[in-house]
Amino acid sequence: MIDLLMDNEFFRLLFKVIPTGIVIVDENGFINAINPEGSKMFCVEPFNDGTHYRGGDLFRCINAKDGCGSTVACQDCILRTNATLAINRQAVSRQKGKFCVIKDNDIKQFILQVTASPLVYKQLTMALLIIEDISLVTELSGLIPICSSCHSIRNDNGEWVNIAKYLQEHSEAELTHDYCPKCLDSLVELRESGLRRRTI
Repeated sequence: MIDLLMDNEFFRLLFKVIPTGIVIVDENGFINAINPEGSKMFCVEPFNDGTHYRGGDLFRCINAKDGCGSTVACQDCILRTNATLAINRQAVSRQKGKFCVIKDNDIKQFILQVTASPLVYKQLTMALLIIEDISLVTELSGLIPICSSCHSIRNDNGEWVNIAKYLQEHSEAELTHDYCPKCLDSLVELRESGLRRRTI
């Protein structure tokens, strides 16, 4: 049997089928490779043929009008920050942040979870970035009408629904039930007063 860990073809296949975006960045900040899932996320062609692109230029970042890294906003870029940490051989970093691109003449905002790790190969230091689009699973935002009395929420159709139902329909959060200390104390007190009445 072939030792899969020593087979370059196996690693090429692995790079192609990993179900999340993978980007390899060199020490000069150029993207050297992007897997199919990453290219699908950013609507670019996958490549690992020795071509080099700046991230903001490749992904059509709204801040890269004069080239990737050319604006003050680039200093806080979620991709650039994590790549720099990895290239400087920091420990694995994981951060969440916004990344805006121009797509079909519109601005599209991603909420990204970026995990970066140093990658040293043949004395070259690179950054391996794992990029996940978590836009659909981030917290709710904006003004949400909530009843001051019963705490029901008015949805987009004008219907008042309980908060648990609203959260299940508008987020990926899973709810579980528990008692806060105040309610737990009230329940214990109510139970004890009920027991006292029965014993009298």
